[in-house]
Amino acid sequence: MPSIEVGTLGGGTILDPQGSMLDLLGVRGPHPTSPGENARRLARIVAAAVLAGELSLCSALAAGHLVKAHMQHNRSAPPTRSTTPAPMTPVASGFERAASTTALSAAAIERSRR
Repeated sequence: MPSIEVGTLGGGTILDPQGSMLDLLGVRGPHPTSPGENARRLARIVAAAVLAGELSLCSALAAGHLVKAHMQHNRSAPPTRSTTPAPMTPVASGFERAASTTALSAAAIERSRR
């Protein structure tokens, strides 16, 4: 991950939750002797966490656990009327609308004659 951008001072680091996480990782603020070292360390931590997540996802996929988990957590139920969106009705063209309006009008005229 060559271009990950992280920061250990300024911006959102002044917020309590973000600052406490940076404190927990030991990278809040500037490094006392080597400028940028805390940011490099934080970037390594973030990259390691992302790579661990990707490795976990790939292994779950290869072992079939990902599919089993999806099937177990309500993705195995067949679609029902309540979960399936209603079918789209085709939109009538201008000619079809005119023909149906004419047919309805003729039927209305016929009913009114009776």
